[in-house]
Amino acid sequence: MAIIKKTRERTRERTRTRTTPDHVDMANRMPNNNVMKCFTAVFKPLIFTQLVLCTILLWTQVDVSNHCNYAKCIVCNEPSKMPILRLWSSTELPDYFDNIQNIFNRLGYRNQPMSGSPSWDVYWCHEYPGREFFSRFVNARRSTDPAYQKVNHFPGIGEIVTKSRLVKEGGKFIPPAFLIPEEKDAFFKEVNDNAAKNRTWMQKSRHQGGVLIKDTKDLDLKSPTIIQEFVANPFLIEGYKFNMGVYIVLTSINPLRAYILDSTVSLRFGGKKYIHGNYVDGTTYNTDIKGRQMSYSIASIWTKLKRFAYGRIKTLNHHFQEKGNSSIVRKQIYEAVRDVLVTRERPMQLHKNSPPNSNNLQGIFFEIMRCDFLIDDNLGVHLIEINMSPDLSADSHPSEKIFKEHVGFNCFHGPLLTDVRKHGVRSSSLSSLRVSDINAGIAVCYNQKCVECQEKDCSICTHCMSKEAVYMIKLAYAEHINRQNLRRVYPEEMTREEAVTYNGTDDANLSVNNRLTRAWFRAKCIEDSYWCN
Repeated sequence: MAIIKKTRERTRERTRTRTTPDHVDMANRMPNNNVMKCFTAVFKPLIFTQLVLCTILLWTQVDVSNHCNYAKCIVCNEPSKMPILRLWSSTELPDYFDNIQNIFNRLGYRNQPMSGSPSWDVYWCHEYPGREFFSRFVNARRSTDPAYQKVNHFPGIGEIVTKSRLVKEGGKFIPPAFLIPEEKDAFFKEVNDNAAKNRTWMQKSRHQGGVLIKDTKDLDLKSPTIIQEFVANPFLIEGYKFNMGVYIVLTSINPLRAYILDSTVSLRFGGKKYIHGNYVDGTTYNTDIKGRQMSYSIASIWTKLKRFAYGRIKTLNHHFQEKGNSSIVRKQIYEAVRDVLVTRERPMQLHKNSPPNSNNLQGIFFEIMRCDFLIDDNLGVHLIEINMSPDLSADSHPSEKIFKEHVGFNCFHGPLLTDVRKHGVRSSSLSSLRVSDINAGIAVCYNQKCVECQEKDCSICTHCMSKEAVYMIKLAYAEHINRQNLRRVYPEEMTREEAVTYNGTDDANLSVNNRLTRAWFRAKCIEDSYWCN
């Protein structure tokens, strides 16, 4: 009993000690309920606003790590801190500029009138700007702070997009063609030597439109035009002929780096069903004239796009699958684009419109092109033409408007704008890249011979690269991680197995920069499948 009594006394003593003035009761340590309610009422909306802002930034794919600066210039309406878009045309600005402005505005740009400040971040020209532009603007800005600037045309891009040069050079995927009147004799020789083939020929303008199919005897052999073999067995969907526009983004010509928008294509159908051999009505075979139809006009296409929410690529593949393996179409398209770019690479570098030292203006120029392909009923691919400054105007139909915005966001916000924002909005800009980011080939570089850069394989080691080469590889790195739905067409992507077994024999014919870029991409693929096809 004595022990129990002592225990009770100790318990009462401890209780008195906890409630003495020298200590604070636990209940008094907790904030008042009213205080908590006030705290929640003030800070909960702020937290919600922050979450909404982050969601919007992620949706627009702007780097969240620097969202405070971006949010400040948008929310507080400080246009002076926003990158500048300048639009230029020798005539009245085309209608499609409106949609380009809208896309750039949603990416955080503001428009700068031609009469305003000479400062700009992206200079968008409707026509080919020519030597005067490159000499006056690019070189002048190069001497100040050019790292963030972009121009939407390459010097010498006419070597690729001019119809006459495209058909003159020819290629595996380009139907035989002749420049009239210069190659009139060669044309008649081709017709006579292959009379048994009973081929059909079309005559078209050297500029835009004007495609007509005529008998050989009715062709105009005096006016400057192009006569090209007509693909008389096109692949038809619901009886309609169509062409497929594939969007290409060219980001460098020395070294050559180019991408294909792999998520969608443009589709243009003839105005009437195609009838083989009956070419009186041009709307049956010409997809470029008034009266053509778009994808929403073709029932089987529109059903897959609208009701089942399949993209254009999957919808086309479903149709191609009826004839065989649809993947061969994609493979041929990549090969055709690669063939054109490789054969025109050197002429572009030496073009008369190139400004002095243009090959050293790394990362400033870009080009968006649309390659128009025709697919025959054997799933063969034929490159018809390549268009500079493809139409991105917002069509009246909602599906076409969404399609054009998709093309614009991927082509503008991907490799094009890698280092375009000087205000620190993108953390992936070149200034933030470390050497460790671009390092590749540790098995090769961590070798005694490569410590002293003695072997040619050591060229992929950053400590063996020149300052210019490091900058070039940084551009390639930043373009890859920002490519979104763009896929690299050159240097061509490899699977890891292809990268491991690649012997590089053919690389001896490449330029030094092309050889280095290809070797670097291959080394990155071997180390990390993220860099593989």
